Amino acid sequence: MRKEKVFLNKRVNIFVSQQDYNELKQAQENSTCPSMSFYLRKRLYSQKIVSTIRNRSQDDILEEISKIRMTLESINEKTQESTTSSSPNQIKDNKRVHELIDKHMQEFSRLVKKLLTLWLE
Repeated sequence: MRKEKVFLNKRVNIFVSQQDYNELKQAQENSTCPSMSFYLRKRLYSQKIVSTIRNRSQDDILEEISKIRMTLESINEKTQESTTSSSPNQIKDNKRVHELIDKHMQEFSRLVKKLLTLWLE
């Protein structure tokens, strides 16, 4: 069966209290609905709404780890670039820094994988 394309071109305005609006907004943000109008249409027609639950503390941790990882990668790239035009002592220092960064990168990768398995369960 082929479904017709529906054009949404009519507007319906309603007034709600600030508290009701805040509750609707929170429910919409916790759902997979990309907009308030889409969310309200689903509610209006009693369609199934899928809610998502996020652990903000885990999200914050993952974000911080990601920032640190990007910083380490940037430093790692800079030390590799400077290795070709440096003195022997500088090359040794750069190699130590590179090894240290690799060690931290492996640890961060392990932590991210661990958090993701906890988060996705």
